[in-house]
Amino acid sequence: MRALMIASLCAGLAPQQDIGWLKLDQAKAIASHTNKLILVYVSCDPRSGSAPCSGGSAERIFGEAPISKRQEDFHFVRVCEKKTAQLVHASKSPEAIILDPDGDEVYRSGFADAATLDQALAAALQRYGSREIRWGSDVAPSPAGKALLVVGFDDEKGEALKPFEDRLLVKFHDRMEFVKYPFRKDSEHARKWGVSQGPAIFICDASKESPEKNALEKLTGKKSPAALKAAVQKALLKLEPKK
Repeated sequence: MRALMIASLCAGLAPQQDIGWLKLDQAKAIASHTNKLILVYVSCDPRSGSAPCSGGSAERIFGEAPISKRQEDFHFVRVCEKKTAQLVHASKSPEAIILDPDGDEVYRSGFADAATLDQALAAALQRYGSREIRWGSDVAPSPAGKALLVVGFDDEKGEALKPFEDRLLVKFHDRMEFVKYPFRKDSEHARKWGVSQGPAIFICDASKESPEKNALEKLTGKKSPAALKAAVQKALLKLEPKK
């Protein structure tokens, strides 16, 4: 019994694990290469900016093992001044705001203990995860609510279009309609889209009646998720003046 009590006391006195706090701009720059999420911890009052920048019960939560180990999945930012708190649209303190590498919000939550914060981080990771796409088999006229039409000619293994399911592209899914054709040389679809070699990907304006004549971006060969994301972003930028 005595040994158990001593072990418990020692565990309670164990040093907290250090968090490698970053500034928001630093975290965004690093995340652009690592593709990790950014956890923004708002420690100050967003309206006044008043609050100590370290210490306190909320701060100690980040030293607990369930949270500190999350540094494998997140870059940690501590906000203790009004300007940055307002930049991330903080509403209270303490608050955890999770951003993707582009700085877009994925999830936010208040927290009172490590368990609550860990649940929020787990929810953010689930939202920022790969997601399967339901590919259509033919182009339908004017898909409702979609800005882009993605038409892909897959390779023989059926793997060339899988990168669209990567977490880097999931946030664009609700703005895109997907159609997939198997590549067969001289097939009707290949002739219509001018495809002589697969794989090939066309990113089109979904509002056009003849998308094969109005491709915003055309890619050939296998592409990485990062390359596809860049093409999608370029295509969306081309549509911005039409809003």
